[in-house]
Amino acid sequence: MQAEHHEVMSAYAVSERHLRAGRLADARRAARDALTAEGPDVRLFLILGRAHAAENEDDHDDRAEAAYREGLEAFPDDLDLLAAYAELCLAADYMDHPARHRRGPELAARIRELAPGSPQARRAERNGTGPRGPKPPSASRTQLHDARLVLAAVGDPASAAARAGDQAGACPEDDRLAVLAETLAALARPGRAPLRWMVRAPLATALPRTAWCIAVLLAVPALHLPSWSRLAAFAPLSVTFMLNALLRRARARAAARPSAPPADTAAPAFPPLPPVPAYNKRELITGAVILVAVVATGVVSGVWSYRQYAAYPRYTVSAPDRLQGMPRQDTSPALARIESAISPDLRGVAGRTFAYVYGPDPDQPSLLMWGATGDFHDAPADAPATIQEALETAGHPARAAWLAEPGGLGGAMRCVSYEVGDVPMVNCAWVDKGSMGSVYFADESQTRDASARLARSAREAVMHRGT
Repeated sequence: MQAEHHEVMSAYAVSERHLRAGRLADARRAARDALTAEGPDVRLFLILGRAHAAENEDDHDDRAEAAYREGLEAFPDDLDLLAAYAELCLAADYMDHPARHRRGPELAARIRELAPGSPQARRAERNGTGPRGPKPPSASRTQLHDARLVLAAVGDPASAAARAGDQAGACPEDDRLAVLAETLAALARPGRAPLRWMVRAPLATALPRTAWCIAVLLAVPALHLPSWSRLAAFAPLSVTFMLNALLRRARARAAARPSAPPADTAAPAFPPLPPVPAYNKRELITGAVILVAVVATGVVSGVWSYRQYAAYPRYTVSAPDRLQGMPRQDTSPALARIESAISPDLRGVAGRTFAYVYGPDPDQPSLLMWGATGDFHDAPADAPATIQEALETAGHPARAAWLAEPGGLGGAMRCVSYEVGDVPMVNCAWVDKGSMGSVYFADESQTRDASARLARSAREAVMHRGT
């Protein structure tokens, strides 16, 4: 019998060690193996249930309930099992688990019947079965309030964590002290000074984070940065997420701790933790101002960026009488062919279309040009290639193609060389937010740069910024 008791004690010690270290799966495995091998033990059932409940997931909550019910079948009047099961039930969502939620008050009443005034009974009352009053503060607000008080009083994070751990060990029935001890222990670790600063001075740290967010949101349209740059505005939120995760894990560790007798400690006691105050006027006003400022800045940044995106340059079209020494031929038959070839769809969206030809011979022009002005801010950057597809459709496959510098008017330009009959030709097409078009001319074995330069000069000679 003594050997069996020793085995159970060893299994309990192992599973408790895993539980305290946050190794929940290992704690469950050790407890279940011991229960299978040695039979029912109230402490192992308690650890098994707490290790499932600490996962804070529906499946694990179901298994925690099964562990508690199995334990209560063997030990129906154990206060710790009843209290843990009551806590699980009272925390259950009424809409998702109505039967479990209804069992909470029944279990709490059973605890008060067995041991009125006991720590387990007081704990059940704090968890929601006592008299109804004002809505209590959230768990995270209570957690931050307590940690801020102790850090302000003690100063050194390591000393504050040690003091809180001693007090929690001396009062194992006090959930608030347990959460405080776990929180301060996590905040005291190296590299967490920014998180401690956020706990100590929540308003003072919220203002620079808000200023950063506003500055980034306004810088995106002001500096013409890409839209994805707005993600940098939410970089300070990563620290907020880290703090919230730390608080959540600390609460989970406190909830998963096993019951233990009070520990003897010589550490000076904390003064009683005061009630958590409601949000004061300063906090409410600051929070509202921050929210309004960030939302308003986001709207302004979005509208400003969209106006930049949708804006397009306005052009005046005025063709010179001569281009590169070649006269303009307004009666050339080629001009009528080019005008008739302009897409009706393009005519429908463009503010204006135009076509010009230049050369000494009206019947054999040396340079042909067509284009359109209007709102083309949605035109893709590869639109010049689409324009030039008409050449291949007409039976003039490209011999070579290259991207060209668009020049001072901007946008994108692409040139291709091809043949019409036996005559080598070059076509350079362009598109920008306010215009698109194409220039055709004879390929006289000039370099690609020379061809692009000729196309740019024709475009810039005909099109002028301004209405």
